[in-house]
Amino acid sequence: MSDPAVTSRLERLSPDFIARSTWPQLFAAQTEARFYQHPDWLLAAATHLLEKPVECACVYHDEKLVLLLPWQARLHRHRFQAPMHDHLTLGDVLVSPSLSNADVQEAVRHALALAGDAQWDWHIGNVPQRSALVRCTDGNPQWQQRMARQSAWFDLTAEQSPGSGKLRRNLKRLRVKLQEQGQIRTQWLTGSDELQAALQHFLTLEASGWKGERGIATAIATSASLQGFYEQLLNPQYAGLQPLIALLWLDEQCIAAQYALQTDSCLSLLKIAYDERFSQFSPGSLLLQDTAEHAMQQQLTTLSLVTAPPWAERWHPQSEPVWHLTHYADNPGGHALRTLERIKQTARTRLRSAA
Repeated sequence: MSDPAVTSRLERLSPDFIARSTWPQLFAAQTEARFYQHPDWLLAAATHLLEKPVECACVYHDEKLVLLLPWQARLHRHRFQAPMHDHLTLGDVLVSPSLSNADVQEAVRHALALAGDAQWDWHIGNVPQRSALVRCTDGNPQWQQRMARQSAWFDLTAEQSPGSGKLRRNLKRLRVKLQEQGQIRTQWLTGSDELQAALQHFLTLEASGWKGERGIATAIATSASLQGFYEQLLNPQYAGLQPLIALLWLDEQCIAAQYALQTDSCLSLLKIAYDERFSQFSPGSLLLQDTAEHAMQQQLTTLSLVTAPPWAERWHPQSEPVWHLTHYADNPGGHALRTLERIKQTARTRLRSAA
C-alpha cells in the first residue's frame, strides 16, 4: 500500500460523490456486508440526524477504491470522529476484502493523513469485533480499544429455529392462548408502498408504550428527524440494502412490529415494538420466532439483534464485542490526549477496585 499507485482523497458525502467513488461496488464486494457500511445508511443519517456535514476519506489503489473512512470534525477543531448518534447503533470503515491486515493499517494511515497535522485524534464508536479495523488496530500503541457492549445474533444455518426447547414450548403455549382471542397472522413487507403503510403501524406501536409517555417521549414518532431517518431508509437509492417491516396481527389489530434491514444473507432487526396490552402473550417474542423461521425459509444465514438487549438472554443468542476505537496522532496534541486518557483509565481502575 506504500507504492505510488496509492492515492487518497477527502470528499463531502453526497450522491454524486458516492457514484464517483464506486462505494456501492466496494459494498457489493464484501463477504459479510452489513447495513452500517451501506451508503444509504450514512446518507439518511447526514440528512436527518447529524448537525455537521460528513466527509469521507477514500484510499484508492490503481484508482480502485479500497478503503472508505467517514468523519466529522468535533467541537474542537483538532478532534475528529466518525458520525455518531444514539440511533447509529453500529459503525465501521469500509475495506476491500483483498487487503491484508498490514494493508488495512497502511490504508487507514493514508486516510487519516488527509487531516494533516491539525488532527490530534479520530474516534469511531460501536465497531463490531468482526471488523477489519478492530483486527488491524489490536495491539497498536497509536490506537485505544475500549469495549462498549455486545451485539447479539442468531445462526440460521442450524436445523432448528433460535431458542431452547423449553422456550419454544412456552411460545407454542402462548400462541395457542392468543389464538383464543382471535385470528393471528404475520406479514413481512418489502415493497415501497406497503412499507410506508407498515411504518405507521410500527410508529404507532412504539409510541403507545413507555417511550411515548409524557416526560419521556423517546419514541421515533415524537421526533421529525428520527422519523425522517427511518422513512428515508425505506427507499434506498443504491442496491444491496433491502428494508423489511414485519407485522403481527390479531384479527385487524397490529400487536407487534419489527423494523429491519437486509444485506446479503443477514437480516438486522433495528427496532421492535409491541402492544403492551397483550404483553401476557409475549407478542414480540412470537414475532421474533416467526421472523427467524421466515428468514430460514428465505435461506438467510444470520438474524442480527444489532444490540444485546436483556430480554434476548433467554433466547441464548451468539454475541460479539462491540468496540470504541480511538487513533491518536503522532504529534504533540495526539501524545497529550493519549497521556490524558491513560490517566483517566488509571483513575477509573482505582475507583472500581476501591468499590
